[in-house]
Amino acid sequence: MKHVNKNENKDDINKKIKKDNKTRKESDENIKENKKQKISNVKTLKEEKKSNIKEDFDLKKIKKKHKINDFLNKKTDFKVYELILFAVLISIVSIFLTVVVYHDITTNNKSDFLSSKSSDDANLAEFEEVYELINDSYYKKVNKKTLVEGAINGMLESLDDPHTSYFNKSETENFNELMNGSYEGIGAEISLDNDGNIIVFSVFKDSPAYEAGLKFNDIIEEVNGTSTDGMTTTQVVALIKDNNKKTASIKIKRDRTEMTFEVEKKVVVIDSVESKTYDVSGKKIGYVLVNNFANNTYEQFKENIEELEAQNIKGLVIDVRGNSGGYLHSVTDMLDMFLPKDTIIYQIADRKTTYKYTATTNESRNYPIAVLVNESSASASEILAIGLKEAYGADVVGTTTYGKGTVQTTKNLSSGAMIKYTIQKWLSPDGNWINDVGVKPTVGVELSEEYLNNPVQENDNQLRKALEVVANK
Repeated sequence: MKHVNKNENKDDINKKIKKDNKTRKESDENIKENKKQKISNVKTLKEEKKSNIKEDFDLKKIKKKHKINDFLNKKTDFKVYELILFAVLISIVSIFLTVVVYHDITTNNKSDFLSSKSSDDANLAEFEEVYELINDSYYKKVNKKTLVEGAINGMLESLDDPHTSYFNKSETENFNELMNGSYEGIGAEISLDNDGNIIVFSVFKDSPAYEAGLKFNDIIEEVNGTSTDGMTTTQVVALIKDNNKKTASIKIKRDRTEMTFEVEKKVVVIDSVESKTYDVSGKKIGYVLVNNFANNTYEQFKENIEELEAQNIKGLVIDVRGNSGGYLHSVTDMLDMFLPKDTIIYQIADRKTTYKYTATTNESRNYPIAVLVNESSASASEILAIGLKEAYGADVVGTTTYGKGTVQTTKNLSSGAMIKYTIQKWLSPDGNWINDVGVKPTVGVELSEEYLNNPVQENDNQLRKALEVVANK
């Protein structure tokens, strides 16, 4: 502890303090300057390294281009079928060579091979190392296929995208059946809610699930005695579709009440479209219910619209409540029926570019339209609703939709399995992205308690409002 003379002059003390502060400040500045210099040196080295890599890369590109040009200049009189055959042969040989070279290097000099690979390939080598370790050394016997499927599921789940998922062979068959219009099951779609619960997303009319009494937003807690906690939707679907059982025992929670339903599994034929007419204020208004956007939905939709128009309708209500979506091509063709040629239907954006998709036919309509939606109208249903809202001037009646603004594609794997993964996002004709926001109605109407207690068409206040909006245009 430093001793200070009490009689020391205060001015001298202040001078010392200032001097010490100045010294510390200069020292700090020197340290900062040294750090800056080190950072600058590192940046310089990185830039030099990057420049060298770019030069090597550019040189390789030039050599490759010369080789291609030399090849093309040698012979330019290929017939079309010869070019196709040549391309196929090159592809096959390329794949074969890749496999053979990889095998040769890994068996003869694995360490040299790994050190020369990119970081991505090193990660794959790490995966293979773990796979072999678990397969060879885990204390219990493991199923190799289960390990691989688990790894794929883990990889997709790491994307934190509920719409990207893995389907094993059985699940792929089920998915394809559903999107083709018929399948064996209970007639309900399931999804994950924001809390991670497996919920009933929609129930097909007159299906076993509908007859048993399952409803939208029921939380599925167990299937055949197995808890769904922590499961993916595909895993729950597999439980429901268990081929060894003719019925599915489904325990659900509705509000605070738990119930169990024994639902018989049948071949469910999905009628994508139903229609009828209503007389409202002396006008005949057409009504079309679209349950799903399957491969054949557009054809069914067009047929129903033309039948209604033959009855001289003065307006149209399109009901997509509870419709969780489907194929993009179906909704595209449906919108094309109503919008003049070259009108923007929607926009698709990937990592780099936004593409505008426009109506391509000379077909169009000009009668008033209302699209009826609710919180479980999703994806293609939302494309239809906002497309007609912005590009046609249609009303949207009901409650705000689900809010799914992404586009998925499927990829069949060699094992018969499939992955469904997000590749793009879609935007409305005006460029709006509704993801996690939904399509907001022009006429907001909550479903009445009367309908919830007795769900018959006469009590459907949302439908009555939509018909009224169209009739008054």
